[in-house]
Amino acid sequence: MAVWYRPGGGTPRATKVKAGDILINTSTFKPAHCGVVVENFDVIHATNKGIKKDDLDMWGNEAEMFRAKPGLSKAETDAVVRIATEIMASAEYGLARAAFQSTFGSHSAGSGLKTRLEKYRQRLASQEHQGLVKNVYCSDLVIMTYQLACISGDRVDDNNRLFIKLDGKHCWPSTLRSYLKADNAHWDFLGEYAPRK
Repeated sequence: MAVWYRPGGGTPRATKVKAGDILINTSTFKPAHCGVVVENFDVIHATNKGIKKDDLDMWGNEAEMFRAKPGLSKAETDAVVRIATEIMASAEYGLARAAFQSTFGSHSAGSGLKTRLEKYRQRLASQEHQGLVKNVYCSDLVIMTYQLACISGDRVDDNNRLFIKLDGKHCWPSTLRSYLKADNAHWDFLGEYAPRK
């Protein structure tokens, strides 16, 4: 697989990496972890040590990189960064959600997802909300970030090109990876993130 970006590999990251890019690990459990790039080349991701923001160059594992196409507008980028940051500020790592709900639930986007997203949309609209969501795991965070970035007026627009049509609460990173690769009308597979040698 072609390397898209490698820290210290000679290509400035500003020419390769953009806020909103998604990384999905390929090195363990094929793949087992993912995150979303935000401002300053940081990646927000949910780990068993908490919801973290780490420098992209510290990612440390081989990953496949994806980008919405034809690319995010400034408003779309701002929405993705804002939602990921809101999730990071309020959530804790949901071990039970990762271990059980992702394994035994359906990843299809159904009525349960719409109800949860409406609840989160209302929290975002409130100036006094006590936190967007309580528990997430990595693919849940990435999917929810993109879904809530699709708020249009008083609803989450599930017809928006950026809306990932998966229930993140029941979705492994490998399922997200397969979805993004299959949806080449809306997502570009950029290539591999290769960790520093």
